[in-house]
Amino acid sequence: MVTEPHSARPDDTVPDHSGRQAGGAIDMLDICQGFLNHGEPLPVLDHVNLSASPGSFVSLVGPSGSGKSTLLRLAAGLDRPLTGRVYVDGRRVRRPDPSRGLVFQDPTLLPWLTVAQNIGLGPQLQGRADDPEQRRRVDEMIDLVGLQEFRDALPSELSGGMAQRASLARALVTRPEILLLDEPLGKLDALTRSSLQTEMARLWEHQGFTALMVTHDVEEALMLSDRVVVFSSRPARVLEEVAVDLPRPRAQDDPRFRELRRHILDLLS
Repeated sequence: MVTEPHSARPDDTVPDHSGRQAGGAIDMLDICQGFLNHGEPLPVLDHVNLSASPGSFVSLVGPSGSGKSTLLRLAAGLDRPLTGRVYVDGRRVRRPDPSRGLVFQDPTLLPWLTVAQNIGLGPQLQGRADDPEQRRRVDEMIDLVGLQEFRDALPSELSGGMAQRASLARALVTRPEILLLDEPLGKLDALTRSSLQTEMARLWEHQGFTALMVTHDVEEALMLSDRVVVFSSRPARVLEEVAVDLPRPRAQDDPRFRELRRHILDLLS
């Protein structure tokens, strides 16, 4: 559980949700957000409510510019909403925390560090690089993402898919309870993207984190998610939360998969 170093005020603790356990629960309550655009207010999020139970995989889909990435920044603690509250495990989110990992569309690996050094960056920044357990954890993550033969390679020597695997491993090496994914596969070719979708599903099942992912790919959302939250255009509101009632692993030629895909595309049209 994330504990903040201040005394809790009455509005710091969200009411308990029935059956919910600590360990990666996200609650975003009545969120409004906006920015200034050439001096004029630009509303982005319009009274959005969103939750994710521990260990669930939730995807956000909607038109470009509808505020999906803004929601991830709020969940990460990088920004604060104009109104509304964000909670993780019942505690108000006010700042970034190692329990919440963030993966972007671009791998953002440091070009002068090897794969192993990039993956171990989190423990190093926490002053734990020499901890034998952390070194074992780095080795474990390198193995999990299949980069054993490239552990000493520089980012410039990696393909796009390999670099994104390293980025995922770096985000997971500190065992975050929540992984926030901002179009992590958006710039990859179709074959690599499909391969990494399978890889992400395996990592999620193996590690047990809560995943909140922004994507423009409806098929990707359905392949990976327990729920797909569909947003309107800006200022965004939730149009519908679609439960993905399909067994894993999933197949795009499944009739129910095609039915859910049509339904989500109809909502977006």
